[in-house]
This record gives sequence, C-alpha cells and structure tokens, in this order.
Amino acid sequence: MDEFLQKFGKSVKKYREMYGLSQEKFAELVDVSTNTINSIENGKSFLTYQTLKNLCAALNITPPMLFNFEVNKEQPDKQLNLLISYYKKLTPAQQKQVIEILKTFK
Repeated sequence: MDEFLQKFGKSVKKYREMYGLSQEKFAELVDVSTNTINSIENGKSFLTYQTLKNLCAALNITPPMLFNFEVNKEQPDKQLNLLISYYKKLTPAQQKQVIEILKTFK
C-alpha cells in the first residue's frame, strides 16, 4: 500500500477517535458510506475535495492538520473534545452565551 495513503488514513482515524466518533457516525457527518471511511482510514483509497471539506467540517479542523503526519501523538484532553462536540451542536446564539459564561471564569 502507498505510504502516503496509510499515513493520511491514520491521521483521519486519530482525529475521528479523538472526538469519540464511530466510523458509522463519522460517515453520517461526512455524508459518505461507512465503507468509504474504512477505506480512507486503512489507506486503501483517497478522498474527493468535497469529502475532505466535509470531513474537516465534521472534525472542526483544517485540511493541513490532516496532512501533518508529524503532529504530536498525545491525545488531547477527552473532556475538551466532548465540550467541543457539544458546542458545535449549539445555535450561534447559544454559542455566544457559552462564551460569555466561560469569560466569567477568568
């Protein structure tokens, strides 16, 4: 298998797991099949530009983050990832309220 595809697939999987998403849920968010996610993560296929955009939107990351194969291998704080996933589901008005609440803890 192509080394680039393997590294890219591992990067996608790492970010997916950091957000606690199953392949099924992730595929739903990215608007592709579970088989597509599996193929990408296992380095068997690459993705289209639109799928890359959807994938990054689902993970709230930028494309360069997926292509940086030398990123820190430490898994970020799981509670922070949970907060981010909840925050992303809020309306803009609710997100603004959360920010204002968090500012009070300075």
